[in-house]
Amino acid sequence: MMPKRNILIDGTTILSQMDGLSQYILNIVSWLDVEKANFTFIVRPNECPTDYLEKFIAKGISIEEVVIAPIGPIRELQFLLFFMKKRRKYDAAFFPSNQFPVFATLPSLYTIHDLIYEQFPEQLGKLSGLKRLFLHWNVKVGLRKANKVIAVSDYTRQEIIKYHGEKHKDKIEVIHEGWEHLSKPLPLTVIQKPWLNYIFYVGNSRGHKNLINLLYAIFKIKDKLPQNYGVLICGNTISLQKKYQELIEKINRQRQIISFTGWVSDEELIDYFSKANAFIFPSLSEGFGIPVLEAFYYQVPTLLSNQGSLPEVAGDSAIYFNPNDKSDIAGKIMDFIKNEDDIAPKLKLKGTERLKKFGWQKASNEILKQLLKI
Repeated sequence: MMPKRNILIDGTTILSQMDGLSQYILNIVSWLDVEKANFTFIVRPNECPTDYLEKFIAKGISIEEVVIAPIGPIRELQFLLFFMKKRRKYDAAFFPSNQFPVFATLPSLYTIHDLIYEQFPEQLGKLSGLKRLFLHWNVKVGLRKANKVIAVSDYTRQEIIKYHGEKHKDKIEVIHEGWEHLSKPLPLTVIQKPWLNYIFYVGNSRGHKNLINLLYAIFKIKDKLPQNYGVLICGNTISLQKKYQELIEKINRQRQIISFTGWVSDEELIDYFSKANAFIFPSLSEGFGIPVLEAFYYQVPTLLSNQGSLPEVAGDSAIYFNPNDKSDIAGKIMDFIKNEDDIAPKLKLKGTERLKKFGWQKASNEILKQLLKI
């Protein structure tokens, strides 16, 4: 019998305030078959949730804490020092986040989630041009050095080819994301909302999320919305609220139509999501779009942008709009509200069926199969 391979998994981009990337890494690791390889999971101190670490240790996964930045040039130097000490311990490595460690010499599997910084470099803040060049160069190196590359959607695969050419296209495998993290039992939380009925959004307020067009769409229909209807926006949107404070005040002048929750716990998110009349996602670009699967899981009718990966993920299980057309967004919201009794049950059934096409266990098995090949 061949000895088990020793595989390194990079968890240094996990954040204590869980984001989509953290969710991806933790769920892939959660479903790994530890009978097929020896895994070492590296994380930064005080970032990875304790319950996950305890679960991984119980499964037989080794945990090692390291001081490696989640992003930026310093990350490359810290990884170089790590590899100088540890290189011979591992037979292969899985790098599940966009920034590939350029000094890695191990056979490796590398995940690219999106190339949104290519489309919206201004979101990188100060020195955005230099930052975009660094990230572009980093992905270029990753495409060259990695043995196999995972794209989380066919849309992301096409974006890689668009910005980096076809030279490495045969390396790229599309492996979709999953949803089983939602089935983890959590204490029931019931939160008082400002309305009986509401349309729900969850995410941040970065430019590509396109919340500004959602706000303008709501402004267009503010006098047409039923009295018991509102829009609940969940996530870190402080900068949006400051920048468009005047518009938000105009929307809420007669009554509260839009409410912002800020960052919420998993327990609170479940209550907000599961009680919504509809979920809306107006993004200009998404690499995958886990909130769409969350909406399907909670059986919430879904209104989506027709751009990026969202049509690939949702198929015919959503209502689509042009995210650049405020009138189209407004019209689709009103069409849903007016015909909710007829539309909602059909969308719920379609979403539940569509959810069966995805899964973290399926994704993890496919990733492990690739790791054992390299």
